[in-house]
Amino acid sequence: MYKTNFSTSLKPFFRCFFCFAICSCGVPEQPNTIAPAFYHWQTELRLTKAERDYLNALKLKKLYVKFFDVDWDAASNQPVPLAPLVRDTAQLGGLDIVPCVFITNRTLLQLPMLEVDSLASRIFQKIMALSPSPPQEIQLDCDWTPQTQAKYFALLTQFKQLQEMAQHPPSTVGSRKPILSATIRLHQYKYPEKTGVPPVDRGMLMCYNTGDVEDWGTENAILDLKTLESYLPPNAKADYPLPLDLALPAFRWGVLFRDGQMIKLLNNLGEPDLSDPARFKKTAQNRYEVVKSTYVSAHYLYAGDLLRLEATSPEELKLAATLLNKVKFGPAATVAFYHLDTTATQLFPKEKMEEVLRQF
Repeated sequence: MYKTNFSTSLKPFFRCFFCFAICSCGVPEQPNTIAPAFYHWQTELRLTKAERDYLNALKLKKLYVKFFDVDWDAASNQPVPLAPLVRDTAQLGGLDIVPCVFITNRTLLQLPMLEVDSLASRIFQKIMALSPSPPQEIQLDCDWTPQTQAKYFALLTQFKQLQEMAQHPPSTVGSRKPILSATIRLHQYKYPEKTGVPPVDRGMLMCYNTGDVEDWGTENAILDLKTLESYLPPNAKADYPLPLDLALPAFRWGVLFRDGQMIKLLNNLGEPDLSDPARFKKTAQNRYEVVKSTYVSAHYLYAGDLLRLEATSPEELKLAATLLNKVKFGPAATVAFYHLDTTATQLFPKEKMEEVLRQF
């Protein structure tokens, strides 16, 4: 119990202090400032008018665009760029294009540490060659492992230096510095002390591909809410050493199995593609057997092949968004949906997407 012999000079101070404390407890937490974005992960960046109208309706200003992949070429024994972007600028006016580069982990496994700086330089120069102007943000994507962490983080450090040196005009007081962001998988978010924290400005937390796609028993490898929740803090928002943005799934695919093994993913495959009973038999919810060898989406399937359809819905994304409020976002956070195409605009109409965004 507090004593009552405070000096007269201190009483006003404590009155103010208790009043401030009581008022502070009653002040609600400020809502997150969220900006929507989309990923574009196709080799040809050619937006249709319908896609651009969809982005405009969402007041979307940012598009994360894959510029190319980096993979290890056994023939030349060096990393090489694959599937470089082909851009059509007709529908891109007013969009902030963020170049993205996916680096395979096997590239870093094969690459000698002494060649890391050279690879960073080659990636940077390739991005610049494909960009009409120096981008404000660049994102590198790699599912690094303990064996490749040191090389990948060294590459990021060198890349950041190149990015800052190339800024023109040079950075001055009040000017915006270029941003380097990196993708963060859920296990990397939960165990930063084990996986390390990449030396970048921002992290993009990838909140999808939460299940084992190669296991026939998996219900939905794209988004499993229980698995997602298991990677998140149980109560209060947890700090991550980087400001975070979020990526959510807005796509569907079919998972093809042959002789008990997962063979490939068939992008955008849905129930209407498997509606012919002469070729496909539905064996369970979202599961089909090929009963007659046939082509589907330019892929040849054999009788006896099995297919599991996977997708997300706006309702599932709303539930995921509610769970993800446990994540402490960075300032002016982005929620990016993967990925933009005609199917996404049909399955996730503007009104549904706005409902998802309102959950944050």
